[in-house]
Parts: sequence; structure tokens; C-alpha cells
Amino acid sequence: MDARNTAQDVHRCDLCENAIAQSYCDFCHVNLCKLCIGEHISDGYQRHAIVPFQERKSTLIFPKCATHQHKTCDFKCKDCNVFACSSCVGSKQHKEHDILELVEVFKKQKINIDKDMEEYKNILSPTYEEIVLDLENQIDNFDGGYEKLITDMSTQGKEWHKTIDMVNYNH
Repeated sequence: MDARNTAQDVHRCDLCENAIAQSYCDFCHVNLCKLCIGEHISDGYQRHAIVPFQERKSTLIFPKCATHQHKTCDFKCKDCNVFACSSCVGSKQHKEHDILELVEVFKKQKINIDKDMEEYKNILSPTYEEIVLDLENQIDNFDGGYEKLITDMSTQGKEWHKTIDMVNYNH
């Protein structure tokens, strides 16, 4: 585990490695705190793109080809369900197979994830919030019922003691 990111989703500045990152350079793929932005852009390079951390673009990381280690896989063979580089796609092994570009596969997966998130926000989250409220009400009712039961038992115990005392007194 990376000691710099031990808390949930807390990203540290890649330059000073201490402060929490509030910005990101989309071109260099570097997390930046407020104090280090100036240092980062002062290197004379003109293409820096500093954005708020939450608005950073995701960077696709393409897998290395298992057959051709010097190449990255830009495709997926739908028939074989494997990643493939340009050399693999042109080979006999994948001839006449349905080949998909990984960028398109990633886009479809992102759309599916976005749909799932929307479903979570609109359906699941409110349902669970309602269940939590219902359980809290049940706990409150249980606590109130418990207190009433204790009071009733105490009252009944006092009445029994009175009755026992009267029986003992009369004998």
C-alpha cells in the first residue's frame, strides 16, 4: 500500500509528497498542491494544463501485449476475449474475428458504469436511506417500549411487595 495515500482516496502532491493535491496537470499527469503549482509551471514548458483535481481527465492505460512485449494492446478480440496489439490483429490467429478498439471498449464500460452510478443515486441510495430511517424509528420505538416495560415491571414489583407485606403482616 502506498503510504502517501493511506486514507480513503486522499491523493498527495507528487512534488512535495506531503500536502493534499487540489490540482492536477492533465498534460503531465501530476497531482499538485496549491504551493507546488508555480514550481510545476515554471519549468518553461508551455503545454501544462492545470485543472481542479476533481475535474482531471482519466488517462487510459493500455496493457502490454503478452505475445509482443514491446507493443501495447490497442484492440480486443471479441471472439477470443483477449487484448491484442496491431501485430496480433494482423495474424492468422485472429483472422476474421470481431476486433474492437480498446478506446471504444473503455467508452462502453464507462457508459455502463455511469448508468450504474445513476441507478445507485436514483434508486438504491434513496431506498437504503429509507430503510435506515425505518430502522432508526424502530430503534426509537424499541427504546420507548423498553422504558415502559421497565416502569411497568417496577410498578408490578412494588404491588407484589405490598401484597406480600400485607400477607405477612396479617399472619
